[in-house]
Amino acid sequence: MRDMSEDRQQPSQRPQTDGRHRLAGPAARGMAPDGEGVVARALRNPARRYPDRSDARSAGGMLRPQITPSFHLAPNGGVFTIGSCFARNVEDALIAAGLEVPTTAFSAPLEEAPGRPNRLLNQYNPATMLQCLRDAETGETGAGLYRLPTAAGADQGEAGQAAAEDQEMVQDCLLATGGRAVARARALERRAQIRRLYAEGLASCDTVVVTLGLVECWFDQFEGIYLNEVPNRRLLRAEPERFVFRRLDTATCRDMLFEMMDRLVTEGGQRVLLTLSPVPLQATFVEGDAIMRNAYSKAVLRVVAEEVAEQFDGVDYFPSYEMVTSMGLAAFDNDNVHVRPAVVSEVIAHMTAHYLRGSMEGAA
Repeated sequence: MRDMSEDRQQPSQRPQTDGRHRLAGPAARGMAPDGEGVVARALRNPARRYPDRSDARSAGGMLRPQITPSFHLAPNGGVFTIGSCFARNVEDALIAAGLEVPTTAFSAPLEEAPGRPNRLLNQYNPATMLQCLRDAETGETGAGLYRLPTAAGADQGEAGQAAAEDQEMVQDCLLATGGRAVARARALERRAQIRRLYAEGLASCDTVVVTLGLVECWFDQFEGIYLNEVPNRRLLRAEPERFVFRRLDTATCRDMLFEMMDRLVTEGGQRVLLTLSPVPLQATFVEGDAIMRNAYSKAVLRVVAEEVAEQFDGVDYFPSYEMVTSMGLAAFDNDNVHVRPAVVSEVIAHMTAHYLRGSMEGAA
């Protein structure tokens, strides 16, 4: 697995390409060269005013932004999903519409990850999403598998016997396991299954849905990798110099998303539908209130998603985040974290109405 410790790249160093990758500049950002042109363009935009409650974009207590897709999902086509738990909701709608979604074929036993059978695929931050794409090309390693120390700090099991090592319990911090440990042999088996899923699934799909989640993450300084989950506290105590907390900033997220789009769009020729999960940060590792830390996390990812969609042809941003949050707390269950199923259905219906070919008359 490639060391990601030096992944932050200055904008001036980022290679400029043509073709599917848009070159930066006023035209790429949709800015007219003069003030009069900006005003004229605004006057032609029917959605330029924020909607009041009489506006067609406001209905049922939810705002539904106007959308102009740059591509459509073909019937019986394939869609690969990457990202947070909200990506699983997208899968349901795509399957119901008759599309092939390879990620739904993966499943793990309930005791390994309660919830959906493919919950282990959830990736919450841009760093681990990028690592998944890299690993699909370079092959799997045991990085991110951590043998759990005993309460006294000693290793579990006896070293030197291969069978014992296969059965030693490890936490896989690259998957969404909720901290549940499994035998090393099983952990490696799952890794191999997911690597094949990415390699074969991406090769068979012409569209990828990427759902961004949050920017708080952990980093293994020894392996040079970002983690999808916080290591067990016994691990943190046993190796205090190894694991560090990182809150990804805008520049770092931008570079990671740009590399993802270079791999998927520029090199792979795929279309990408970017979304931002409305599910909030459930707990923060930064001082201060989780409400404000969540707002920061979503703001960083929303800014980067906008830049990516502007810079790459074949990349659209879908406003699931804006739709859900426009409803306030009424959109969420009593925990104020999980989006109510009826609201999820409204959001996904808005997406499929615009992106599924022939499902909405006049959708551009």
